Amino acid sequence: MKKQLTVALGLAVLATPVFASKARLQALGEDSYGSAYINDNRNIWLNAAQINNHKDLVTYEFGGNQTADSAGTARGEGGVYKAHGNFVYGAHFGGASNTANGMRAATGLTNADEDNNLDLFIGGDAGMKWGANLGYAKTADETSPLTAESMRTRLGVIMGDTQVYANINLINNAKGDNGAKFNGDLGYQVGAIHAWEGNTLFVDYRSFDAESEIGASKEDISLMQAEVGMGRVERLNDKTNLFAKASLFTAKVENDRTAGNTFGTAGCDASQLACEEYDTMRVPVVVGLETEATSWLTLRASVTQVVWGSEEDKNNERTIANSTAINAGATLKFGELSVDGVVGNGTGATNAVGENTATGNGTIRTDELMSRVSMTYRF
Repeated sequence: MKKQLTVALGLAVLATPVFASKARLQALGEDSYGSAYINDNRNIWLNAAQINNHKDLVTYEFGGNQTADSAGTARGEGGVYKAHGNFVYGAHFGGASNTANGMRAATGLTNADEDNNLDLFIGGDAGMKWGANLGYAKTADETSPLTAESMRTRLGVIMGDTQVYANINLINNAKGDNGAKFNGDLGYQVGAIHAWEGNTLFVDYRSFDAESEIGASKEDISLMQAEVGMGRVERLNDKTNLFAKASLFTAKVENDRTAGNTFGTAGCDASQLACEEYDTMRVPVVVGLETEATSWLTLRASVTQVVWGSEEDKNNERTIANSTAINAGATLKFGELSVDGVVGNGTGATNAVGENTATGNGTIRTDELMSRVSMTYRF
């Protein structure tokens, strides 16, 4: 009876739609678009060949039709992935890009975000696992100048202990209802992952460039990110895993439109893309833990901190402040059905290292005990 009551209370707090299996990665201090060293079905967005390892499932990420996907403003999406013979097929709905939408906003567009995204996946195993994805989204309104179109592809292979991937933006153009235009150039993300004596070594490089037009003015924006690091999953016992990762991360932004925007002005503190110039180099470290508390409940948590790092804009330089982030999450399991969520005490505030649920002075909120709620069914 006590167990049934606990489950009922868990379902009650999960009743409010928010978000998801992105929740597991966030709770372990990872990017919700995939991890280089933690096994999770979100990894298909990093390396399309991972669809071979995450098949015969349906997944739903609860949320609204949001522009920016975060713990506090979750965006709904979902998909199905099915094996047939030596192939795996998948269709995913609503998987918009935070990077594409962020760059459009940074160039002055309003209401021209990606919408109604459709992503198709295919993968196979012929001694080497391979995968490919094609994603497309288009929005047009004949009663206004609003248009938006994007197309991208993801390609990847898994060869024994080594993975290689390339994610490429083919089309990324938009026109906002304020008349501003956004013309994206060829953007890409490439990387490699290698398992070595229980560790995972990885390198990732991203480059995105675009041009905006507002009236007679034409301005450029560019974003570069690079990361190299190592992660490890240590099996402590038959129910508990310890996760650890350290990396060297660097990023550079140039945005002609935001002339004069430096730290403390026009949102430059909140978003790198809002700075006229931005450079950072940092060493983030993550330590996470995941344990099967019972047969129907898994708990997880992580701490992330930039142990060394600095950032600078056009005129200033400073160390990385307020970088410690605590995240926690849980999964309720009902046979082949699992419900994930981030356990938080705030509404998804953001700091220097990403989404952080530690915004409630150390108290757990009972009105919003879980966010980023997702449901996954394996068949």
